[in-house]
Amino acid sequence: MSNQDRKFVGSGKGVDGYDLVNITLKKEDLENNYFSYNGKDYIKLTVGKKREVDQYGKSHAVWVNDYKKEEQAAPQPVKGGDGLPF
Repeated sequence: MSNQDRKFVGSGKGVDGYDLVNITLKKEDLENNYFSYNGKDYIKLTVGKKREVDQYGKSHAVWVNDYKKEEQAAPQPVKGGDGLPF
């Protein structure tokens, strides 16, 4: 997925001396990206480090993770008479 395909919803900044990133998200950017699972609403987000710190000191970007695993058909068992020597 290219950067142009991502729906950016926030940014963040690393905390000096800690392995933490504080992020800021805008509620209205998230509202149409929730999905339901077992009767509860969720949103999947990804946080990634930017190549360069921006003018506001933000070192990380946050975007909606809309990855959907491709479902593959289950392999069919081989039946007798397939021409294999074993």
